[in-house]
Amino acid sequence: MGFDDVNLEKPLIGVVNTWNSANPGHYGLNQLAEQAKWGIIEAGGTPVEFGLPGPCDGMANGHEGMKYILPNRELLAAGVETMAKINRLNGLLLIGGCDKIVPGLIMGAVRTNLPSVFLGAGPMLPGEVDPDSPFAKMYNRPQLHLSALDWGHEYYVSGKVSKQEYKALEDSVCPTCGVCPPLGTANTMNCLAEVLGLALPYGATIPAIMSQRLRFAKASGRAVVEAVRMKLRPSELITEKSLTNAVRFMMATGGSTNAVLHLLAIAYEAKRRLDLATIAKLGKETPIITDLMPMGPHHMIELHKMGGVPAVLKELLPLLDGEALTVTGKTIAQVAETAVTRKDSFIRPLTDPYQPWGGVAVLYGNLAPEGAVCKPAAVAPEMWRHRGAAMVFDDEAACLDAIRSDRIQPGSVVVIRWVGPKGAPGMPEMYKPMKFLEGKGLAASVALITDGRFSGGNRGGFVGHISPEAACGGPIALVKDGDEIEIDMERGILNVLVGDAELERRRTAGINKPKRESGGWLKIYSEQVKSASLGAILGTGDEK
Repeated sequence: MGFDDVNLEKPLIGVVNTWNSANPGHYGLNQLAEQAKWGIIEAGGTPVEFGLPGPCDGMANGHEGMKYILPNRELLAAGVETMAKINRLNGLLLIGGCDKIVPGLIMGAVRTNLPSVFLGAGPMLPGEVDPDSPFAKMYNRPQLHLSALDWGHEYYVSGKVSKQEYKALEDSVCPTCGVCPPLGTANTMNCLAEVLGLALPYGATIPAIMSQRLRFAKASGRAVVEAVRMKLRPSELITEKSLTNAVRFMMATGGSTNAVLHLLAIAYEAKRRLDLATIAKLGKETPIITDLMPMGPHHMIELHKMGGVPAVLKELLPLLDGEALTVTGKTIAQVAETAVTRKDSFIRPLTDPYQPWGGVAVLYGNLAPEGAVCKPAAVAPEMWRHRGAAMVFDDEAACLDAIRSDRIQPGSVVVIRWVGPKGAPGMPEMYKPMKFLEGKGLAASVALITDGRFSGGNRGGFVGHISPEAACGGPIALVKDGDEIEIDMERGILNVLVGDAELERRRTAGINKPKRESGGWLKIYSEQVKSASLGAILGTGDEK
């Protein structure tokens, strides 16, 4: 490898690169890694690069591969831990972008407690269709992203657009490398890495293809060497203060429901206190002050023009703990004060929010004794409260078949169960069923509840993470077709309107558990994973 004593006397920095050519979100990471290594060398460190898996959620939707996406978070954490310990590294530069990649890398860094800096892939530019195209109506603007394919598929199968028009959409939705353009899970987690203090300020929103991101990569390389010199470790950054700030940022921006899982898992690794009840409380106290897609019309490139994450933090500062430290050595308040407020900004002050409560809500009730998670920011207000008859499915495929064959009744509540962390296993996203309901025009009248997850790009009356899951004997396993289900996102309620005696009778009569064969990694995962209410962690028995 050519290292000499001069190289090896310097801080040894592990460059964790999740590049691959199967994922557009990570396709540009090699360029970032090269620039980051230059920064490390310039600052007096020696970079050593290694790779870890970096799959795209979008590639996995609707098939067996989605069962591996959340478990890969644990593989990444273990991979970072393993390589850092074996190679006696002094610091870590973590390079990733997509949904579960970011928290997995952070969890690994927290385990090692080595000085660490996270460097994100940056947002992809949105695709674009003709303003007169039917597809432009999906988001009331011609700028689109990957989610348009699933919603737009209904336009194609119903004859509203031709095969050529649909193919043109397919060719346009991912025009560059980078993570998906809206505030889905990937961009939510990239922003939260910045709020948690593990990434340099202003970086989360820099588009993937800009030379500014290459310069930012070099600066991140320099920063990790400086963090080693300052002995600034993740244990000083990932605190209850910074975790609370991250939850508030997620609420104020209408971030992804997946961030709830990931923040709980990061807190667990850091041995910090954070639970669903705290997240629920913070959500009720924190208004939404941006209208980023999928809630509103704006993509991440537009947030970048408005000042990025620090501009949001500046407006949110009265609700934040400004003393939380960042990897720069500055506090989050000092970072926020550097932001310049633009007169044309869509970032609103706390006194004039888009919504007076947070973008993510936690629900409890006899269907979710341990909690469930929804995203009112991406739900039409008329669906915040909903009652309907249950239509029950024991897997995603059966539900998709019912949607395609027009068997879903307006006003109903679709229930997809046995798809939790243990039951699926892997807690896959029920992304396609919700998107297909949207494409059928049913998202304003049909709710979808599940012990699985949803994508950060989903919109509509969905509730996920229902805990305990069906595979652990959760009440969702007892629901029958026709049962009335009550959802109230404002009051935080999720109930099946069936008496306790009847539910107990059903439990005593026995639960028909679907047969699912899992081998290899998924079998190991299903045996070890804990409840979604704890972050779907691979716990050791001391969590709760």
